[in-house]
Amino acid sequence: MGNIRRMFFGGNTSNGFYSFHNYIISENRKKLYILKGMPGGGKSSLMKRIGEYLSKQGFTVEFHHCPSDPDSLDSIFITEKRIAIADGTSPHIMDPVYPGLTDEIIDLAQFIDRNMLKIYEDEIINAKSANKRAYFNAFSYLKSLRHIHDIIVERNRQGVDFEGINAKTKLIIEEIFSEKEKEIKDIVFTERHAFTAANSPKGLADYTDTVLEGIKRIYYIKGEKGTGKSTIIKKIYDEAKIRGFILEVYHDPTFPEKIETLNIKELDTCITYNRNGEKYATNIIDLSEHFDERVINNSDYELYSILMEKATLSLMEAKNNHHIMEKKYIPTIDYSKIDKVRESLLKEIISL
Repeated sequence: MGNIRRMFFGGNTSNGFYSFHNYIISENRKKLYILKGMPGGGKSSLMKRIGEYLSKQGFTVEFHHCPSDPDSLDSIFITEKRIAIADGTSPHIMDPVYPGLTDEIIDLAQFIDRNMLKIYEDEIINAKSANKRAYFNAFSYLKSLRHIHDIIVERNRQGVDFEGINAKTKLIIEEIFSEKEKEIKDIVFTERHAFTAANSPKGLADYTDTVLEGIKRIYYIKGEKGTGKSTIIKKIYDEAKIRGFILEVYHDPTFPEKIETLNIKELDTCITYNRNGEKYATNIIDLSEHFDERVINNSDYELYSILMEKATLSLMEAKNNHHIMEKKYIPTIDYSKIDKVRESLLKEIISL
């Protein structure tokens, strides 16, 4: 059984839908297959079955989940083969960069019975419109949540001993970069950006544990909003970048400008404030030692939670409307032909 890693390259954030899809696969790829099609058209199932098969054959496979439906996949990446399959439809539209060379479009929409689909035209259009309204609401709530977050951060900063935190940060940086470097033989990405968690219709969907497993040193930063968690990681990121290290950069699922988890490959070291980091931590950095909790305003935290709940409910509404579209498309699709595409694609991937 090969290693399976799970992550997101898109996110439902306070900045709207945020995409890192250009980091799914690197420029030195062997092959990128871009699936085009329709709701319920089997794109996710096709990728999942190919990924699971190749994992059982011993390959390292990344499953890239959909933030609006974590049970579905937006793409997969087979590390050793440098091959990816990606859903190239909205909101993560992808087109070939090197058509006819490394990049290929696979059109699954050709297997739709268009005459049958015409029967459901009005219902599909209505569901699509409702889906769009639900996303508008979700992103509006998340945008409002950012303002509350800024209020919380500004208030909490009044209780932070930044002199103490800066001294601690300096010691952490010295410790991290004193570690002996290991050689990375097969460099796929020199720097890669993604999410390990996403705001979804089910709440926060989090696959950080699949990224942390097997890393030698993990620093978990613990602390309230505004105490400097992301600032510490950003300083370590800047230093690692100057030194030319290979980096995996995973962003905060709500505030994507913040780095939540940083993996420095040559040092076999990860720094994170993701809640899953604590159970894997070899070092815990507790910023509460430099924070006066008396400045906390609980009502602001409550408002933050209310807005997140409203955003989650709106994402659920969007998913329900997408499900309506899927139900209308499913009877019109010839899945036997999609199965043949999957079998042919798998044979080609194995032969490459």
